Amino acid sequence: MFEIQLIITNKYGEFLGRRVPISDDNYKKLLEMVKTFYNSGFELTLEDGSFVVFPPDLVKESFLKVKKIENNVQE
Repeated sequence: MFEIQLIITNKYGEFLGRRVPISDDNYKKLLEMVKTFYNSGFELTLEDGSFVVFPPDLVKESFLKVKKIENNVQE
């Protein structure tokens, strides 16, 4: 297991998602899911615990980065 962090960048700035542990299998599934990122709105829990919703028109103007953090998270 390791951690990931979703990062959304758009004209309003950079939004850092909360870091979460994930297995290799779920990471692969997540990468398949984010390929449809631009098809709708998007919700994200931020590092500070706040929650943000991006409307579809803003999602289309955003970049999504899935940051893989190798830090030996315990299962």
